Amino acid sequence: MSKPNLYEQMFETIQSEEFGRTFWLDKKSELCSAPTFENGDTDYDQWDYVSEWTELDEIVNLGKLFDIHRQLVQQKAEVV
Repeated sequence: MSKPNLYEQMFETIQSEEFGRTFWLDKKSELCSAPTFENGDTDYDQWDYVSEWTELDEIVNLGKLFDIHRQLVQQKAEVV
């Protein structure tokens, strides 16, 4: 996987304290995430596709994850 274009992602991200991660949509509208440091910076070297998460159990609040995805889609629609 190649590192996301940080300039493109700069204003189209959501940081979630619940997940400790930053979320964004890539050019194909795939939901991506990366760990967020305590200072608010994002560790883009450790990014991944949410669709590849394999440990989705009761610890992951899917409702909140879907809310994040919905917000990102709405943000993207407003830009177009």
